Amino acid sequence: MAAENTYRLGHSRFSTSTEGLQRILEGAYEKKARPLCQCSRQEPAMYIAKVGNEYILKRMPGTGHLHDPVCETFDPPPELSGLGQVNGQAIVTDEAGGTMLKLDFPLSVKGGRAAPMADPGEAASSAVASPAKLRLLAMLHYLWEAAGLNRWRNSFGRRRSWFIIHRELMAAAAKVSTKAGPISGNLFVPPLYSIEDKERLAADRRRFLHRLQPVAGKPTPLGIVIAEYKGYEPSTYGRKLILKHLPDYPMFLDEETGKRFDRIAADKIETIEATPNSHLIVIATFSPKPSHGNIREIAVMPVNGQWIPFDHDREHQLLDALAERDFIKCLKYNLSAKAPVANALLLDTGTPVAMFAPNHDLGEEEFTALQKIAADGVYPPWLWAPEEFDLPGIPGKSK
Repeated sequence: MAAENTYRLGHSRFSTSTEGLQRILEGAYEKKARPLCQCSRQEPAMYIAKVGNEYILKRMPGTGHLHDPVCETFDPPPELSGLGQVNGQAIVTDEAGGTMLKLDFPLSVKGGRAAPMADPGEAASSAVASPAKLRLLAMLHYLWEAAGLNRWRNSFGRRRSWFIIHRELMAAAAKVSTKAGPISGNLFVPPLYSIEDKERLAADRRRFLHRLQPVAGKPTPLGIVIAEYKGYEPSTYGRKLILKHLPDYPMFLDEETGKRFDRIAADKIETIEATPNSHLIVIATFSPKPSHGNIREIAVMPVNGQWIPFDHDREHQLLDALAERDFIKCLKYNLSAKAPVANALLLDTGTPVAMFAPNHDLGEEEFTALQKIAADGVYPPWLWAPEEFDLPGIPGKSK
């Protein structure tokens, strides 16, 4: 189990269990002070995010690798995942901890329709991806990682809830902007739905959508929705997408967008339906209407019962084997599905272990390249070769 984190503010120290923690964080938030994590000699700085009426300590972007591996805010070096390719170009963090994202999809439209867009599924089949701008799925990867939702510790228990997913995503988005402005102005993550609260939730949603109303002479803003896929139904001009925790605000896809959705999502939907306790996360840009949204571009991401992303069956098997361990799931961002990056970083082994579990269809030359990259990496590697059926033994915990 990870030790309780201790932080320093000037000459004072506190931990996450200190009495009056919210008062301490509120005071530091108002002064724009940065608590220093005491997990290592480098004392990496933290920032404080306000989500509703709650103050939350968050890791400063780009400082995760400065924390001790047992610290709950440790993050691997960017080069271990797809983050290394886009960090500093598509993702730029300033000294105040704010992050600017450069996107390859529009967040506004002129006139009736947006310009034709690339299929978000192309990233999965292309060997080359631009590091200068984030695709839609890469933006989801960034927010998921910034929210800490790609990490797991045995002390978390067996499940996360959508309440946690919503809270952490909104906290992460609070420090993110694009050239159009703060991403929180476009991002809608539906809160946990309850029938008793439906009127209040609907009013909150209308208030959000009002900010996206068109202004004469200016491009019309688009919304971004991140939610769990539930299913779809045929509609007059395409199909109606049904998202969990959003039963009274359907999203519509026209026929062309529906066909793109089938190309990128069909296999993943089958995997989710065949895999107990798994979910499919949808990210989409949409044109908001008072009673519904019209989807412009869409991407999907399978996650397991702990809401940890996975790309294929072997990754899911690995995550199952790590359910009672401490680890970070590495995400690919713009990289292709076969890119030679780690699948996970195991944290409770003293020195972290980089885990590589390529899909079974990886070619011999591609696997040879992966072996070399793994051997030359910062951390000792663990490999599950494509031709091996059984999962190799997992390195034991340090004592």
